This record gives sequence, structure tokens and C-alpha cells, in this order.
Amino acid sequence: VGIHSVSVSKDERVSNAMPFAVDTLPEGLDQEPNNESNHAQQLTLPVIINGRIDQPGDADVFRFEGRAGDEIVAEVQARRLDSPLDSVLKLTDAAGKQLALNDDHEDKASGLNTHHADSYLRATLPANGSYYVHLGDTQHKGGDEFAYRLHLSPPRPDFELRVVPASLTARPGVCVPLTVYALRKDGFTNEITLALNGTPNGFTLNGGRVPANQDQVRMTLTAPPNPAKEPYNLNLQGRAIIEGHAVVHPAVPAEDMMQAFAYRHLVPARELEVAVLAGGRGISRGALKILGATPVKIPAGGTARVQFATPAGAIVDRFQFELSEPPEGIALGNVTPVREGAEIVLRSDAAKVKPGQQGNLIVSIFAGRPAASAGPANRPANVRRAPIGALPAISFEIVPQPQVSGQ
Repeated sequence: VGIHSVSVSKDERVSNAMPFAVDTLPEGLDQEPNNESNHAQQLTLPVIINGRIDQPGDADVFRFEGRAGDEIVAEVQARRLDSPLDSVLKLTDAAGKQLALNDDHEDKASGLNTHHADSYLRATLPANGSYYVHLGDTQHKGGDEFAYRLHLSPPRPDFELRVVPASLTARPGVCVPLTVYALRKDGFTNEITLALNGTPNGFTLNGGRVPANQDQVRMTLTAPPNPAKEPYNLNLQGRAIIEGHAVVHPAVPAEDMMQAFAYRHLVPARELEVAVLAGGRGISRGALKILGATPVKIPAGGTARVQFATPAGAIVDRFQFELSEPPEGIALGNVTPVREGAEIVLRSDAAKVKPGQQGNLIVSIFAGRPAASAGPANRPANVRRAPIGALPAISFEIVPQPQVSGQ
């Protein structure tokens, strides 16, 4: 866990914040001389070694015993703790054969970091015997400030969560979309379920599930039926089963920011704030509801129908509907009124979807009217649209196209 500490001196002067890390693994210090394999520091795993690259051109080498089929994870925390070290990690066997090498490893949880200079490698040991982890600086620099924390252990599957955006505005009873990012660690692949925790009455989370092996999913939040003078502060948490145990982590509010037209950052925020405001052309009474079972089964190359209830009566003629950022190969067909409210048709392209594919579909709602066209009579009229919100997230799964009897 990374923590920013603020130092207070005896005269009560406050210093700048400094990051440090804590963990549950045993910890030790690197012991010189250990810059060559024949002087490698012997370790028993799992362990965290706190050390430094003392001088330019220095390297630290560590030896451990492993068995065939064991998995080993080696990870450096240095730049993320404000060390100038630009680490490189190498794993070799007793004969010096290189088994794995890593220079930079992207950590999406590291906020505004633009240089992911910390190293990470994961490997399966081929035989019983001694193995060596070599740690150095890619620019061959060193000094007192070139400190590091080296984690050596079997994989420890885990995850972190980020929810974007950190501030939302919704109309009463209408849904707004948000995105949850799953930052998976050490090969963790299981499903993660999301839920509101300690939330004021009236909010509902729709589609709160990150499918197995996926890194993000869009879902919706349904606002209460009445406006509020002050924003609500909400808390989301994710639950998953890891090695037979239930693990719960908070979904940290964040903003998805771009820097220099190249870097994207998930920048943590203090709170997830939702303002529920009156006014505008909204759906004024109650909440929209998806009818029928979910996830909706969409045949590959086929269609599926989804009905939703509307508390405000017929809305098909008053609003427009559009899929927001749909997965490739899934499209919205006709939207027609039915007795309970309305029905939408979802279509899939067999060449672009795969059976087993899962996720959520977000159907955005717009209020608008055609405006007079300034062009020739055969030119389509411009449309002025005002966003209203969205339907509750529709969970879906692509399934094989049913076989026709007799084929």
C-alpha cells in the first residue's frame, strides 16, 4: 500500500509530503557486496528487500532456491516512491541463462505518472535449483537517493478499482453512465461484482459486474425520484473471489485525463459526487426499468428484443435512443411502443462478435426536434438534441446462433 506521509518537526513546522509503502510480507535490507552472481545475497521467499543502487554502474544480485513449475513474481517500487532509479530486472538460472527481462512496466494505478520506470516480471521456473534476480539502473546511474523496494514472491492475485468520472449530474429518476476500471494484478482474472455501499436511499446501480478477464465495463447509476439541494457523496465497492476467499476493495473515484495528446491517466479524486437536479426536459415520474431476464442473450449474427417500462407514458415519439460506445458488432435496431412502455431491438454482426462475449450496453436518451434545413430540399434536416440520461445498463451475452432443425 502506498501512503503519503507529512513530517512535523518539534517546532511544529510541516514538511512536504513524502510517499512510502507498507506490506504484509517479511522485509529485509540489501547487503553489500552483492553486485555479482558469485556474491549474490541469499534470500528466502517471499520477501521484500529495501535497498539502493549505491553508485553509478552498480547492480544488486539476489539468489533464491526454486522448484520446477513454481511461479515467481519480481517487482520494483522506486519511481512510484519518488526515487530517481530507472530500474531493470533480469531473472537467470544457475548457469547464467536469461529466463526473463523487464525494463518498464505500466501501472495504471499510479495517477499522473508519465514514465513507468519501475520493473515487473513474472516467470515459471523450469527446474529445481538456484535462481538469480539482477537489479540495476538502465542509465547506469546510482547514489544515495537511488533507493528501491524489491518484491520477490509467488504471484499474489489482487485488483484495484477506479470509477470514472468522479462527479456526475443526473435528473430525478434517470440513469447516468459511469465506467469502472479493474486494475488486475499478478494474473487475477475472476469476475468482480460492484455494489453501492452506505448509499443514501433512492440510488440504484445497474449492470454492476466486471466480467472475468475484462479490464473495464460501463454501467449506469439511477438517481432518486426527487431533486436534492446538495450533491450526494457515494461509495462503490467491488467484491471478488481470490483463491477461495472473498476480497472487497473500494472503487476509488477518478478522472480519465489526457496529457500531451498521448498519455492517459486515471487520476484519483477525493469523492464520488452526484448532483440530482430538477428542470430540463426529463422523464419526470419514477424510474425507467428494464423488463425481463438479464443478461440478454444475443445470438451471434441475430437479434434480441428488450422491453423497458416507462413511468411517463409513451416516450418513443418524444425522445431519441442511441447506443453509447457499443462494442464492435452490436447495433441498435427499431425502438417501438408496447403496452408496458417500449421495446428495443439489438442486432449483432457474426463477423465481429464472439459467443461468450459479455458486458453492458448503454442506451442514451435524447430530447430533440428536427430543425429547418438551410440546404437543398433533399438534404436531411439538422437535429438539435439535448441529452436526458440513459436507460438502465443492459447486461448482455453473445450466444451461438441456434441451429435450424433438420440441418
